[in-house]
Amino acid sequence: MKPSRALFLFAIGSFGLAQEKPPVLTIDDAVALSMKANRQVQSSSLGVHAAGQQTAALRTSLLPQFQTYLLGGEELRPISFNIPRGALGVYPATGPIPGEESKVTTPQEFTGLIFAQASQPLSQLWKIHLSLISSRIGEDLARESLRQQREDTAWSVRDLYYQIAQTQTQIEDAEANQKYLAELQVETDRNLAQQAALKGDSLSVRARLSQQRYQLLTLRDTMDTQKESMNRLLGRDLETPFSVEAQPMPGPEELDPAVARKEAIGQRSEVREARLQAKKAETAVRQEHAQYIPDVSATLSYVSLPNVSFAPQNIVHAGFLMQWQPFDWGQKRHQENALRDSSKQAGLTEQDAEQQVAVDVNAKLRALVEARVWLDTTALSVEAEREKMRVVTNRYGQKAALLSDVLQQEAAVSSAASDHARAVAAFWRAKASFDRALGRE
Repeated sequence: MKPSRALFLFAIGSFGLAQEKPPVLTIDDAVALSMKANRQVQSSSLGVHAAGQQTAALRTSLLPQFQTYLLGGEELRPISFNIPRGALGVYPATGPIPGEESKVTTPQEFTGLIFAQASQPLSQLWKIHLSLISSRIGEDLARESLRQQREDTAWSVRDLYYQIAQTQTQIEDAEANQKYLAELQVETDRNLAQQAALKGDSLSVRARLSQQRYQLLTLRDTMDTQKESMNRLLGRDLETPFSVEAQPMPGPEELDPAVARKEAIGQRSEVREARLQAKKAETAVRQEHAQYIPDVSATLSYVSLPNVSFAPQNIVHAGFLMQWQPFDWGQKRHQENALRDSSKQAGLTEQDAEQQVAVDVNAKLRALVEARVWLDTTALSVEAEREKMRVVTNRYGQKAALLSDVLQQEAAVSSAASDHARAVAAFWRAKASFDRALGRE
């Protein structure tokens, strides 16, 4: 195969690949994919699992606890001690025991100590129960953190999706405008050849066409960056191709501020976390108050002294173990009072969080209404400018208008279309922000 033919076939193949349209990614699919593959969401999910494992580990404290100690070795020096005469008593029939001072020496050989104990908590069960309540609240906090991360990720995906849709619309408008300017250049060059147009007119059209090509290049570069950011949010390879759907014109929507605030206060993670923190602070007060209860456990102990001939080989003991600090100079009382103050602080934080959410909902609702008004205004502006463009183009074709008028009106149409694309994207982004303010994913 000749090199020129190979290059020709490669160019045809490359052109065919370039013409293939990437798969369409809907906004619902993008959000659903991010909930599964986003790395920050996965990290938060692991936090929930870890909190659950901590609760499971704490739950084992309710069961009997086993401890085993093994001590073995050999004495570097023999252990010797004397038993004085009569140390074990003096009896009328036998006299003193021992009858004379006796010396006991342990042999230098391997000896050991084995101690094993099983204990069942009794009075500590209430303290463990309170600790489990606090740990379960920690699980709920981890779930709220996951929920917050999911909401943030969903909002980021929607916001970026609308930006890509806006850029895609701007590219389509820029391509249509470039095609129009290319046709206008051909007509202007023909008029120039017929001496029906000035050379400056032809240069003006060429300059406008070159400017449009540069704008199209920057828009495509912007879209490439936005798509890479979207793929990162979706946990995919950065080069994964896709396209987005053009966002439709939104329909009218009636929103009740009071209902919106009530929904947000019931669903927002900030409020739910503040409530859980207040509940956790109350539980901490109860845990500290429970420190007044003595720790009582039922125990079963086993002791063995192998290779020690003069000591019992096996000792088994059953009973109870109590640990208590009756006097602490007011330490528990001071700590409990400090925790009560923390509990009151958590209650104030909860109230403030509710008001912050209400303020945020009101602000997002106002921004949504403003975005809707701007969207309707830009739609009317586009319709008006396009009608003017149709008229001035017809007049130019009839030699009743100047080329400068056509170029000026073309710029007005391009500006109006760009404003409308931004307004559509701004509305949907404001809608996404409002949904986020309500605590929706």
